[in-house]
Amino acid sequence: MPASLTVVPRKAVKPSPIDSPAAPAEVSTHKLFAPPVYPGAVPRRVILDRVLQDHSLRVTVLQGPAGHGKSTTLQQIKTAHEARGWRTAWLTLDDADNDPRRFELHMRALMDLMRGRAAHRRPSDAWSGDAPRDLAGWVLDGFSSMDTPASIFLDEFQALRNDAILRFFRFLLARLPAHVHVFIGSRALPEIGLATLLVNRMATVLRADDLRFTPGEVTQFFAESKDLRVSAEEVGTIYRRTEGWPAGLQLFRLALVSPEVRTSLVDLDDHGPRELAEYLTDNVVTLQSPRIQEFLFKTSLLRQLSAPLCAAVTGFDDAQELLVQLERSGLFVRALDSNNRWFKYHGLFSSFLADSLQRTSQNEVLSVHERAARWYLDHHLPEEAIHHALACKNFALAAATLCDWSSHLIPNAELITLERWYNQLPFEHVVERPSLAIKAAYSLMFLRRRAKLRPLVELMTRHAGCGDIATTSNPDLCRAMACLLFEDDLVAGLRIIDRFGLLQQEISGFPAFELGAACNVLATGKVVAGDFEGARKALMLARAHIDRGAGSFVEGYTTAITGASLMVQGHLHEAIERYRADMGAQQTPLDKSFAAAALAAGQIWALYEANDLTALEPLCAQFQRGISESVTLDFIALAYLSISRMHDSRGRPAEAQEVLEELERIGHHSHFERLISVVDWERVRRAVLAGQTERAAALAARIAPALHPMDPRWIHLVDDMEGEAFGRIRLAIAQQEFAQASRLITSDRARQSGRVFRDIKLYVLEALLHHHKGAPNSAHRSLRKALQLARPGRYVRCFLDEGHVIVEMLREEYQHILRSREDAPATDPGRDYIEQLLAASGTDLGQPRCRAHLADPLSEREKELLQFLANGVANKEIAARLYVSENTVKFHLKNIYSKLGVNSRVQAINAARTLRLVS
Repeated sequence: MPASLTVVPRKAVKPSPIDSPAAPAEVSTHKLFAPPVYPGAVPRRVILDRVLQDHSLRVTVLQGPAGHGKSTTLQQIKTAHEARGWRTAWLTLDDADNDPRRFELHMRALMDLMRGRAAHRRPSDAWSGDAPRDLAGWVLDGFSSMDTPASIFLDEFQALRNDAILRFFRFLLARLPAHVHVFIGSRALPEIGLATLLVNRMATVLRADDLRFTPGEVTQFFAESKDLRVSAEEVGTIYRRTEGWPAGLQLFRLALVSPEVRTSLVDLDDHGPRELAEYLTDNVVTLQSPRIQEFLFKTSLLRQLSAPLCAAVTGFDDAQELLVQLERSGLFVRALDSNNRWFKYHGLFSSFLADSLQRTSQNEVLSVHERAARWYLDHHLPEEAIHHALACKNFALAAATLCDWSSHLIPNAELITLERWYNQLPFEHVVERPSLAIKAAYSLMFLRRRAKLRPLVELMTRHAGCGDIATTSNPDLCRAMACLLFEDDLVAGLRIIDRFGLLQQEISGFPAFELGAACNVLATGKVVAGDFEGARKALMLARAHIDRGAGSFVEGYTTAITGASLMVQGHLHEAIERYRADMGAQQTPLDKSFAAAALAAGQIWALYEANDLTALEPLCAQFQRGISESVTLDFIALAYLSISRMHDSRGRPAEAQEVLEELERIGHHSHFERLISVVDWERVRRAVLAGQTERAAALAARIAPALHPMDPRWIHLVDDMEGEAFGRIRLAIAQQEFAQASRLITSDRARQSGRVFRDIKLYVLEALLHHHKGAPNSAHRSLRKALQLARPGRYVRCFLDEGHVIVEMLREEYQHILRSREDAPATDPGRDYIEQLLAASGTDLGQPRCRAHLADPLSEREKELLQFLANGVANKEIAARLYVSENTVKFHLKNIYSKLGVNSRVQAINAARTLRLVS
């Protein structure tokens, strides 16, 4: 292999911008391209045999510092698998993949390649209408559908630091099917649950010592370079000097053309790996012509290489020929695509070159970065433009570029990407661009970076009233959002945005995001005030702004608020259907920190209230962390209270308490006093239900008043689930202060009309009040009013969460129905609903009149429907789950009742459990 380069004239191939490696919101196709197979590469047979012969493995990690041949070894394993008929796919990770949205984009492209489909550059090109709710589940489903073995190769894994992405891998790798193998190349051991995988013999780790060349491999490596004529003694010396380090061996192979290097072999004993690599790199570079040296030094500052880019920073018009020749000569350059349009230096080689250039000519370093930044900006590649602008300290250019780019990042929920670049800008350059300050503030407030956000809020306050929403970002709208998310002061936020005509403007681009977000704040205020028609109009306006470019981020919150509004108005199942439909349409299921998390929080509340714990539990596991990190206060509280109560209902009080403690920590960390108050009132409720009245009273006495008082008629969303009003009523009943409890119920009922869910809970509490007063008839009248309001929406938990007294009253009500309407059909609405409630409570109404054995076996559909019954799912919801009509569900119920020999839902469930037909 020649050590110097002879440039062969060849027509340059210019990459179009669409082929560039970092186009925003697109798949970077070069990341999906495995390193090519180079002539003279030594097969790593020991490693290949170790990996290919152990069929129990699901995960193999190649871990070692730079230059240990991880990528080359992964490529050889990939080639070996392809020769055996395996499906394979490759993804090289980088720092940008810490943004969950970007990471998911490339994982989905990877799966497309695995399934033999082209990787689309934009999400809409490939996945319109096919976006998975759960990325890990979607990937696992994709694996399960494959009829041949498959392997995935993930290189540069050490670039990943995002907790959500690492959790994704921990979940995925623990559940890989037997025919799938994931290979990971990383400089550090990744936090992917390796300990458990290793204990279960599902994983193996090849460390730096395993990756070193053996003496035999070193001999073969130099034997491939016949022109060098390396003696056995020299090979032995090189092996001792490098200890089989692959990068060191390649540097020796390139440098041995120099007599000086050959004669110095004996003198290299005292050189460590870094010093040895620097010495050899200097010799390799010295062997090149001055022109090639200049090209190497200047282009070493680039993270990816293309002919037009290299021409821009070097002035060489034959950059394409140089890049191809460098790759062919083994000078640590590899192609990133099959068309030789994009290339990349080995990180070790480029770092030595760049360090050398930095020592000799700092001005040249700044000049190269400046020219690279301008080239990337001209080709609409902002991320690389910002990287190079920061490197040459052109902070004005970096800030201007980030300001423009953030108009796309925020609506698309790429908040972590924006934060990452914002962190690297001097604050004075942010101050000079109010529009950038506003956009950064949106990102930081949704990420709940309180300390970073404060100076931006102060900056916006100084610019209050200066925004022109038609042309630029509006500090007033951003301040309004900050009032809600940063200060939990809804009143102040509404005072800013609720100005006639402001939100009705028809504007596209980033201003549409601002207006859409502001409409969501306004809609929240309308729901809190009980103006549901006003909320509907504000949400419709938000959707209009979404259509003009507000993005999925705004849309997620719009749906979350819509569902919550439906719930408090008594339309529980409409809310569930809306959540389910919009969650399925989300394009960023991994990105649980943002829009999907808001949606999930609302859905968790709705599923809990419907007592669909089977659907609820996996949703909690998937989204709880994301909800804790980014969602607005009320949705955090609603989700966490639902999760805590779910654990209680499933007999896990310790887990329930842990969830409450975590919610309290979130409140303290975010300085949300109202969130802490919610937790305290939930503890009061738990103490009352446990019969600990004195403890409940002591807890209530310590709860601080609200920091931002509102109109007393207004009701926060979370207060419909739990809060001071319900807590004081419950406590008054427990303390037998019945007159006080009655006054509190009457007062709260007068606050608003149309809040059906709250009315249900108030009637349930009123039933408890009359029961404890010894007025059973009045108690049942109140309970019937609650049932009448709750039955259309099939609310469940608002009854069961008030304890055993309400369950006993429901049992009495059910017996009353049976006595007074003996001829009532099993599908009578009132009777059916109470049966659903009693079934959800676990009440046994006596031995079912069922047969000891089934004369006619249940069909698969009937078994499926019976399991839904056992889980307390209503007929309407069963119909939606099975994609059939409600009449079809009733038809199946009639057949099930007949086969089991029963005439009610509760009896059917008891019979099914007796016969072990359901779990």
